[in-house]
Amino acid sequence: MKLLFLPWVCKPLYAPFIERTKSKHWWLVTSLLVLGVTCLCAALTSENMLGMLTVVLFLLNLASATQDICVDSLALKILQPDELGAGNTIQVVAYKAGSVFAGGSLLWVKDLSSWSGMWLVFAAMYFLCICLVCGLGLVRSEKKVGWRNEMMPSQSFLNLIKENMNCIFKVQGTVWMVCFVLFYKLCERGEGTLPIYLVDKGVPISKLAFWTGIVRGVASLSGSSVCGFLLSARSFSPDRVLYAAAKLRCFPIFFQFLLISSWGREPIASADSLDVISWDSVVFYLAILSFCFANFCAGVLTTAAFTAMMTLSQSAPEHIQSSHYSLLATMEVLGKLAFATVSGSLIDTFGLDCVFVLFAVFSVLTVPLLRFSPNCEKEKQKPSCDKK
Repeated sequence: MKLLFLPWVCKPLYAPFIERTKSKHWWLVTSLLVLGVTCLCAALTSENMLGMLTVVLFLLNLASATQDICVDSLALKILQPDELGAGNTIQVVAYKAGSVFAGGSLLWVKDLSSWSGMWLVFAAMYFLCICLVCGLGLVRSEKKVGWRNEMMPSQSFLNLIKENMNCIFKVQGTVWMVCFVLFYKLCERGEGTLPIYLVDKGVPISKLAFWTGIVRGVASLSGSSVCGFLLSARSFSPDRVLYAAAKLRCFPIFFQFLLISSWGREPIASADSLDVISWDSVVFYLAILSFCFANFCAGVLTTAAFTAMMTLSQSAPEHIQSSHYSLLATMEVLGKLAFATVSGSLIDTFGLDCVFVLFAVFSVLTVPLLRFSPNCEKEKQKPSCDKK
């Protein structure tokens, strides 16, 4: 199933094609159209048609990744440097809120109607978005020259990718940012081992879903909102916010480690013990409190990181800005996938306690890594990589 994320991982490879061919308006409308048509086709299938469902999910991911490139490219062109904090806050908060809403509404609509009805509702939403984009003129349509006309006859699309990659890594601070985004996202996902521990302790799934689902989401959204306020007020730069949030995040993580060490691995006597004042309930709610605070810090980190990424991409030559940001955003996805890929094997091999300690140490190492951060706001000089 991880192959379904392939379009998101390959974004830097086909972003140059999107940048240099049709307009952003064309790509945005086309991606929405593909999403809507794919949902209509999904309405004709059933839940048991696994092969068709896999194709549907792949097309949805491909169209969504293409749309993501267009939206990020528009944000890079529209937002001024002093608007990046507010712009990225809106994007991150809307993305998280949309994920929570879509996840819940998906099951709600399916229960109210049917499998086909659920997909028809989503198709209608995509077609409504097309009407809004076209009818309100939210995105201006500009003419683009095809990439084949832009390059010498001897050049191919592979040469274009190679040329773009060379230009991207000439932008000062790119290598550091790639390493940081990969590392911090891996650490952030590593904090998700606490719910696994709580399941092993015998905490009911319903109770755990509420605290690590809804409450955790609210904490993360609050962190993103606070970060947006700090950045919009121009009180702090993204670098300072990242450094402060990374240091704050160390406290709840080590507090969780102390709680796990004192609570042990033996299952709780009864789920009812969590509803009365007892040693189990005190430790459980302290663990949840630290978990939510860690996710609050993660929300701050994510918003500040995306703002720093976009600031760095705006310092790149204009014709590679979209590809540059797509590369950085892809590193964020790879950080998530890296944890999802290796976490199960690590826990089976070394045990949950060792894995939790490992990611706790990684989280601490994020702080000294930020000490080597280039100051993106002061990087005015662009690399010499002229557009052909």
